[in-house]
Amino acid sequence: MLNNYLEVLGQINLDDLNIQQAFEYYQQRYQLNSEAQEFVASSFRIDDEFKSDLYIGFCDRTMGKSIPKTRNPEGAAIRGSLQRAGLVRSTGHELFRGCIVIPTVDNNGSVISAVGYRIGRIRNGDKPVVYWHKPEPKAYVETGMSYAKELIHGQTYH
Repeated sequence: MLNNYLEVLGQINLDDLNIQQAFEYYQQRYQLNSEAQEFVASSFRIDDEFKSDLYIGFCDRTMGKSIPKTRNPEGAAIRGSLQRAGLVRSTGHELFRGCIVIPTVDNNGSVISAVGYRIGRIRNGDKPVVYWHKPEPKAYVETGMSYAKELIHGQTYH
């Protein structure tokens, strides 16, 4: 049971790392895109307090090209992680495609939620504002609680 708990804990850490790297990628893309910066500066939809946010990013649909393909074990792991988090769909499309992305970070600097403001043309079915919240690690909680119950009842052995 302890091994299952540690395996889930390790997966959560990898998912967190991949989430952080995705938002760092969006930050880099924003810094390189003058059109995105101009949109933020002139947009009435984005509150002034967020316009100078250090974590602001732009999803220009290029992140998938920088991640190894799913045929590669590393690429499959990263893409699976981003899918579990809800940042990438099973089709490979990014949730925030075409959006200015403003994440919310916790006291540790980890991204816990984000809002995206779509720039340019809004296609059928696309929302002008996209919201994302980091999923709760249910498997971690369930496994941790199960392990804790075993400890309480003295059922684990080393």
